[in-house]
Amino acid sequence: MMAVFPKWAAEEISKANFTYVETVKYSGYPLDIDSEKKRVDVQFYDRLPDGRYIATLDVPDAKLLDGVEKAEVYIFSVKVYEASLSDRLKKLLSEEYGVSIDKMYKFELESIERMD
Repeated sequence: MMAVFPKWAAEEISKANFTYVETVKYSGYPLDIDSEKKRVDVQFYDRLPDGRYIATLDVPDAKLLDGVEKAEVYIFSVKVYEASLSDRLKKLLSEEYGVSIDKMYKFELESIERMD
């Protein structure tokens, strides 16, 4: 039976202090577009800095998504942010959940351009 996720750990994650790292440009296609919540799920052709190919991007201005279509290929300019985890949280995730991570990442859409 898996342990209940501790309140302190949830608070550390929700209050993470993200810092800007870099802006990257990758091609890929939207899997889901949520203009109301200003988010877009994207499948990238290249691996993101955290090793994933699929990520949810925060969209600061919903107008960036005007005319964007699912499954069409675009060039995404993405701001990358990261936050370090405490040793205590890394140990909990490793021992209780079998997850080995040092940092959390957040991605923000800066611009999007359709490929022809």
